[in-house]
Amino acid sequence: MITWTVRRASLHDQPALEDLCRAAVGEDDYVLPILRQLILRYVTYVALDADRAVGMMIYHEVLDGSAWLSAARTHPDFRRKGIAMGLVQALEGLARMKGLHAVRLWTSASNAAGVASFTKAGFREVARFTRMCAKASNLARKVPLRPLRFDEDLWARLESSEILRKANRFVSIDYEFLPITRATAHALVNRGVLLGWRGNGLLVSEAFAEGETAIDLELLFGPLDDFLRAAPGIAKGRGGTHVETFLPHDPSILSAARAAGFEPMSWGQEAILCEKPLDVARVVPRTRKTYAEMAAAKRTGYAARSLLAPSGHGHGSMGPHEDRWNP
Repeated sequence: MITWTVRRASLHDQPALEDLCRAAVGEDDYVLPILRQLILRYVTYVALDADRAVGMMIYHEVLDGSAWLSAARTHPDFRRKGIAMGLVQALEGLARMKGLHAVRLWTSASNAAGVASFTKAGFREVARFTRMCAKASNLARKVPLRPLRFDEDLWARLESSEILRKANRFVSIDYEFLPITRATAHALVNRGVLLGWRGNGLLVSEAFAEGETAIDLELLFGPLDDFLRAAPGIAKGRGGTHVETFLPHDPSILSAARAAGFEPMSWGQEAILCEKPLDVARVVPRTRKTYAEMAAAKRTGYAARSLLAPSGHGHGSMGPHEDRWNP
């Protein structure tokens, strides 16, 4: 009988996790060059069989109040033994404890076992994307990008966006997906990552990878052809060697991207975005009394009222500290 445990990983686990990634995916695993940053920046959980790392998964909280699960790896000798689902359940518990409303992850359509496993665990498909890439170019069309500000005109453009409709209103930022709502659009504007030019809007972020100079551009509204022509030049102007984008897995969109010089990348050729809503228990606020109220409860009449009467400085008559909350 195989028994294994789950705990949070640290930098001391990096060599073991690197061996796990090589065994699960190979030397070309995109996680390998950025594993150190992932451990430091996010929450990484590792599944251990005795002292051997047999599985891993990364957890990150997204600005819409959800959790993003990524970099799921299981050692080939331990597949179909519930390792991935054990990690998912552990991280779901963490998300519930934080009061988050959903967890999301993505898997490949070619991974039939993974799709079936996540479906059984309560995840549902919400969108499909293809990750495309093109070289940055000085020959591409130059566009005068400017920061967008949140107003009703911007929201109207986002609401009526055809590209967002085909993506079920989900968009990628730093390889995480979140829905475009009023709240998330406002937050992205405040971050300064929503840029536009002549009726076009896009989301700009740098691809998170050590030694890489990829610029991640996501079209939010505007003509697709304008975006595809301008993207290589935008990437070049921002110091990138290539541009990446997640496009809705739609034949006409992918055909237009290929015609503009974009190619599908090795991973994410047909990525299924999955979501699981979380039923977070309602938190009942604890009723606490101040020290003044507790003291007043022991007295009657004017003696009690005097304890609660505010002074000229906004404090009760017992002094400046008596109106603090009793822990």
